[in-house]
Amino acid sequence: MSALENARAAAQKAAEELAALEAQEAEKAAQKAAERAERQQEKDTAFLAQWEKLDADLQAVGSKSAAEIIYEGGDVIQAVALFHIQRAKRNAVRAHARAAYFRLHGEHPEDRSAMELTQRDMMIADRLEEAITRAAGMHAADLVGALEAEWMVPDGE
Repeated sequence: MSALENARAAAQKAAEELAALEAQEAEKAAQKAAERAERQQEKDTAFLAQWEKLDADLQAVGSKSAAEIIYEGGDVIQAVALFHIQRAKRNAVRAHARAAYFRLHGEHPEDRSAMELTQRDMMIADRLEEAITRAAGMHAADLVGALEAEWMVPDGE
C-alpha cells in the first residue's frame, strides 16, 4: 500500500469514528431533551392544577379598598401600590398558566381561562380623593352610631 492509500484509509476510518461519535452525541442530546420535556410536562401539569389558587391568593392580598385602608389608619399610597403590584403578579401567573397550557396541548386555551387582566390607570389623585371621602363617610357613620347609642332614646322604650 502506498502512503496515499494509507492516508485515505486512515481518513476514512477517522471519518467513520467521527460519525459514530456524532451519532452518540446526538442520541445523548435527544435523550436529554426528551427527559427535559417530560420533566417540564410534569411541572406544567402541577402548575395548572394550582394556578387559580395562586391567582386568588395574590388577589386577596391586594383586595382591600383604599377607603378601607384609610379608615383603618393605614398608608393609602402603599395600598394603591400593593393593588397594582399584586395585579402585575397575577398577570405574570396568568401568562405562565397560558404558556403551560400551550406547552401541554400545543394550542392556547379556547375559553377565557387565565386571561390577562386589563391595565388600569392609577389616577392616584382621583382615587385618593374618592378613598378619603369614602373613609370619612365610614368614620362619620361610626360616630353617628355611637352618638345615637349614647344620646338617643331607642324607639319603643
